[in-house]
Amino acid sequence: MSKVIEASTDIARTPQEVFAYVADPARLPTWQPSVDAATFEPPGASAAVGVRGHEVRRVPGGARTFRWEVTDCEPGRRWGIRGIDGALRAHVTFSFAATSAGTGTHVDYRIQLEGHGVGKLIQPVVSQGVRKEVPANLALLKERLEGEHHPADQAL
Repeated sequence: MSKVIEASTDIARTPQEVFAYVADPARLPTWQPSVDAATFEPPGASAAVGVRGHEVRRVPGGARTFRWEVTDCEPGRRWGIRGIDGALRAHVTFSFAATSAGTGTHVDYRIQLEGHGVGKLIQPVVSQGVRKEVPANLALLKERLEGEHHPADQAL
């Protein structure tokens, strides 16, 4: 496995609201621009450990589908997934905690890429790209959740 890439941010929403947004695969494209679509398998399934899903992500060479499984699901506290096929498999974890001021959520994000076959060769290059994307993705997540008139407000 590669080194762990970590980042964090504070978001002016409750831990339950932030969790609900992050754990909804349909919202993934709103804060990760390289994702075109994502869903649970079957569509409409609820977030729970063992539930599978997939995302269509733009990568060098074109769009690819990545399948994953939920490994950690504690609403308002933790969310985790792991890639289950492909040359590179991401292990992603989120931790959510109320900020010390009690006015929002501190989000800790961790991702580690596991190379298989040719994935071992491309892992260092992909990790560099991921290292650059993660802070931008978290900034966009914060922007989406804190936006005054964002469509997410209607569902939260």
